Amino acid sequence: MVTADNLNLDVLELIFAHISGNDLVAVSSVSKSFLAGVIPRLYATVYFTAKHAKRYRSGGGIMSPFLTLRNHPDLAVHVRNIDINCPPFIAIGHVHPSFLSETADALQVCKNLTSFVCGQKILPALLGSLQGKERLEDVHICAAFTTAQGEMLQKITTLRSLTLDYPTWNVVDSLPRWTQSLQRTLVHLTIFMSQEVNGVVLEALLPMLPRLRGLHVIGCSKASHLVVIKAVAAHTPLLKELSFTIFEITPPANLLSSATTTLPGLRHLAIDVRPTSDATALTISSLFISLTSLSTLVLKFSDRSLPIWNSVIDSIPPPGAASVPLKRLALLDCAVSMDSVRKIVSRCKDLEHLEVPLPIKEMRVFTTVISDLKGLHTLIDVGDAHASHGPRASLARDDVKSMMRTCENLKKIISDGRMWMGSRNYYGTTVTPQRYKVNITQHWFSPLKADSSSN
Repeated sequence: MVTADNLNLDVLELIFAHISGNDLVAVSSVSKSFLAGVIPRLYATVYFTAKHAKRYRSGGGIMSPFLTLRNHPDLAVHVRNIDINCPPFIAIGHVHPSFLSETADALQVCKNLTSFVCGQKILPALLGSLQGKERLEDVHICAAFTTAQGEMLQKITTLRSLTLDYPTWNVVDSLPRWTQSLQRTLVHLTIFMSQEVNGVVLEALLPMLPRLRGLHVIGCSKASHLVVIKAVAAHTPLLKELSFTIFEITPPANLLSSATTTLPGLRHLAIDVRPTSDATALTISSLFISLTSLSTLVLKFSDRSLPIWNSVIDSIPPPGAASVPLKRLALLDCAVSMDSVRKIVSRCKDLEHLEVPLPIKEMRVFTTVISDLKGLHTLIDVGDAHASHGPRASLARDDVKSMMRTCENLKKIISDGRMWMGSRNYYGTTVTPQRYKVNITQHWFSPLKADSSSN
């Protein structure tokens, strides 16, 4: 007789792949066979967040997962991803030394590590333990290093994706040498908030990265949008993902148009818009003229009260045009009027994923307008509760249910820290709220995992 206890371990692992969070911990307490089936998934990804850091105490309080891995090296074989969002501090600017020791020892035994994220300036203490990870493919770090530390980092030569936040001049200076050893593997490169990256650096980097499919250069004041587009068009014409910042308007519009004609496969475009003049709108509009394969567009503005320009929406290719229809649109930190929503719906009939500030006081009208988006399955409210004086109204359950009834394929709505999941049955539409936490280590301009994998 087949029971849960004598099921094959592979079958249990497939079942537990659909469970996450505290439910995994609860399942592991059922029986020894369940514990054996849960462990690979339970330890596949190790997080350490601000919640853990507040409760961390050496010799008491919450036990760090890295201490568990150090004490039980047999569990480390299951670890694939490590994400250290916030380490514990003993004083301002001083990370707890016991935590650093535990983490370094744990990294040493995690031989199958494929992804490492470290959002704080603690990586110098862990660099030695990151060496020799033959399966490490994805690194996202705060890259404030000395020259010697940068040289240690260059020994990691298996990366497919590299994200450098706030890189110092030492790291930027060593990038051409590092990328030379990564030219056969590196597919995605992100440089965030650097005062050292400029056209000379990009011209040195990009020719050595023939496999590059994603480039994101955001907040780098010496690498303007013109510099980035020129370098990309010359050296990586097969690019599929591109992000840059517009700092100032200097070029004639036709210069941008001619540069982007050499990017026929670009699918994802994210723009950090700093100026707020009409000339900026013209620049953005000119970019869309030749981007006929674009399926994802993300625009982030510097002024929340600034309404989205009609000229930008009008430049999106209409239905039936000789271009790939837009599937995902995100308008961040700007005001989107109901007229703008109507224009978006009329020009983007194939939208599946929409991120805009929801007009809580006009939800009935908004619901009617977006009902024409037959393929829409995800709607995200990017309105900020602190952007206006006084409390911001929250999305009500009735409004969620109304939208999901009206929009036949809408399954997910995210607003105010809640994720509403909808399902249809014989009795009608049922909506279920869940707590939703934004992944603060993922940049706003990064492609969604589903989009990136499809590319």
